[in-house]
Amino acid sequence: MLHKISDIMDKIVVKQGKATAMLMPLLVVVTGIEVFRRYVLQAPSVWGLEFTTFLFGINFILGFSYTEHFDGHVNVDLLTSRLTPKNRTVLWLAATLLLSLPTAMLLLYGAIVYAYESVEIFERNSTAWSPAIWPVKLFMPIAFFFLLIQLVSNIIKKFQSLKTDEKGGKV
Repeated sequence: MLHKISDIMDKIVVKQGKATAMLMPLLVVVTGIEVFRRYVLQAPSVWGLEFTTFLFGINFILGFSYTEHFDGHVNVDLLTSRLTPKNRTVLWLAATLLLSLPTAMLLLYGAIVYAYESVEIFERNSTAWSPAIWPVKLFMPIAFFFLLIQLVSNIIKKFQSLKTDEKGGKV
């Protein structure tokens, strides 16, 4: 039962990650246009840099959960390389339950408050272009929600690996 829930969570995060990756071609095109305008036409836009910063920020933060799914975050294995697979799993579970999960929950809460306050005042950026910044800030709680989903999925899989594999297994 829990394994099926974990699989559903994984599928959601992978679909979200692939959808997020679709922002990259847009980011490349906008950057290319801005480079052309700046260096060939000698007429940079007021919006190019800011828009690419927004796109990159959205892509970066929405990539957290996708990266977590594929175990792509940086790990320091000074201690863990000396442990048995089972003890590595136990350490991972302890660190995730005591550090990662509470941190992600706090970040989600803070992001909800931050985005809500921004939407409430229809916040705009204080630049020459003055774009609405509240839509960009809405992606923060979404990203941390997906990260929480992936962390819970990984926790389920790690607990199951302890039950089924005496060596601890690997997510």
